Parts: sequence; structure tokens; C-alpha cells
Amino acid sequence: MTTQQARVQIVDGPSKWDLMLALFDSSNASPRAVNFKIDAAGKPQSFVVFISSVEREDGSGESWNINGRTAGNQAVCVYFSTKNRCGSLSLEKRN
Repeated sequence: MTTQQARVQIVDGPSKWDLMLALFDSSNASPRAVNFKIDAAGKPQSFVVFISSVEREDGSGESWNINGRTAGNQAVCVYFSTKNRCGSLSLEKRN
């Protein structure tokens, strides 16, 4: 089995407050999801992520590297700017 990553653009996403709640106000028994709006072939589509970690991408306090999972338990890596609420989302695909 080989793995590859599908990368899509985020056109709108959660606020800093929503990210904080997803990380600090949730547990394994009661996870809190965040919604990213992605560009799926020119159509905006909602994409739900359960966040497991957030890392500062730089010192601005506006750029983030996020790791999480989908409801189907697929690994997700996200680069996201809370300043403009855009970024990119990579989803592991298995062949």
C-alpha cells in the first residue's frame, strides 16, 4: 500500500478562539471539531477536523501548523493563517 497527500486550499476557516477551544476545551471522549471551508474544484466545501496539536509557524501569532484527524480517522496537516483565515490542508490518501 502506498500513501500520497492530496492538498487543497482553505478559503475560510476558524477564528483563534475556535482553534483554542478545539485544542483546550475538548477530550478524547468529547472532541470539539473545527470547520475549514476548502476550494473543491472551484466550489467551497466544508471540511471538519478534530485538532490534536497546534504549532506556531512563525513569530507573528497569526500563522499555524495544525495536525488533526477527520471523522473517518484520516491524518490531516494544515497550514493556516488566522489573520486572513486562509491556508492549505493536506489529507493523506491511501492507495
